[in-house]
Amino acid sequence: MNTHVVIFLGTSCVVFWVIAYSGIIWRGFQDRTFGMPIAALAANLSWEAMYSFAIDPLGDYLHILSIPCFFIDLIIAWQCFAWGAKDFAQPFIRRNFKLVFFGAIAIAYPVLYFSFYEFHDPLGEYTGFGINLMMSILFVAMLLRRDSVAGQSMYIAVSKWLGTLLAYLATAVQATTTVEEPWPDSLSSFVTRTIRHDTYPLTPLIHVVYLAIFVIDLLYVCLLYRKMRESQIDPWRRF
Repeated sequence: MNTHVVIFLGTSCVVFWVIAYSGIIWRGFQDRTFGMPIAALAANLSWEAMYSFAIDPLGDYLHILSIPCFFIDLIIAWQCFAWGAKDFAQPFIRRNFKLVFFGAIAIAYPVLYFSFYEFHDPLGEYTGFGINLMMSILFVAMLLRRDSVAGQSMYIAVSKWLGTLLAYLATAVQATTTVEEPWPDSLSSFVTRTIRHDTYPLTPLIHVVYLAIFVIDLLYVCLLYRKMRESQIDPWRRF
């Protein structure tokens, strides 16, 4: 059930993710590197390809909005393919980077495709938030591994954090309201009903996964801000 409130929140989520993607692309061209970790990119590209074209294509507004996101992701994938090898010191990965790149996608696509069906996840909640958690962890790992802000910016980090928050809120509103009552009675009742909700699409697992994403994304924002200050870069002048 998609009320106008859910559609507004879901569309806002996509807007912030597009801002994050745009920042990744911009910084990628500026720094001649890639801004999304390879495993996260492979999973994200696969999810958007499936949600756009394979699983109930054009089924609702999110399926439709996933189509431009997929094509934007292709630009990020090209940057990774073009400049990814030089990002790694390990000789094996450098020599075989293209194989690693396509291998990651070849693994991610069928795993996610069958996860949609095996976990009865038509709305992409388990798969979507699962990918998001992996991405959050890998962004922190990429920052620490590179020990630089190459391919990254505060706008990317904050937009990812806000986009995921809005995705969770959209799921919570969808699960706790009806067409007749599209708005919660009050903030306190909305929070209470959200926390207590235990059926799909808002399950205890989704609660835990999102909480982890929220905390790790804030950690990434703080670490990135500190690294920029250490590098004498104005965090808010770098898009």
